[in-house]
Amino acid sequence: MHLSYLLQLLGGLCLLASSLALADTQPSHRIANQAELRVDHVRQTVLDILSYTRWPVEPAVLRMCVVGPTEYADGLFQISHQANGRVVSVRRYSAGDPLIPAQCDVLYLGTLTEEERLTLFARLREYAILSVSEQGGANAANSVFCLRVSDDRVRFNVNLDALALSGVKVHPAVLKLGRSGGLP
Repeated sequence: MHLSYLLQLLGGLCLLASSLALADTQPSHRIANQAELRVDHVRQTVLDILSYTRWPVEPAVLRMCVVGPTEYADGLFQISHQANGRVVSVRRYSAGDPLIPAQCDVLYLGTLTEEERLTLFARLREYAILSVSEQGGANAANSVFCLRVSDDRVRFNVNLDALALSGVKVHPAVLKLGRSGGLP
């Protein structure tokens, strides 16, 4: 009788331990899903912005360059085409890469030092390049779009001065969305 009691107790403890382990993994699984959802929302928001952007000479292949450490750029590397069928090429560059001005139509910016950001934007002055910053604050200075990412949506701000200097045109409805906080 004593052995069967111990076996039942041991079985109950194993069941409890597996339940606790499962409960412990569910929040991290939920967090992973939220992170994936944010990455997907950023990808879709960037695609939406690009579909309403025009370059002085429309590129046959839209070249998006990811610069600096990023939190949400993984989904951008899954983009191969825009909704209109235009091919999109996504590559990562370091902030000091001299090829950026000639190789990029879109810059998706992560975290940069002030010096990196200022130097990069100084090199872009003669090029029609749309810039999208993943973060606000100093990292967003000089960027046309600054994303504000939350669990359920991505909003953005528009820097009209940076847009005027960028050489690209963005549909007024998108600019209005930027003033009101981004895409619904």
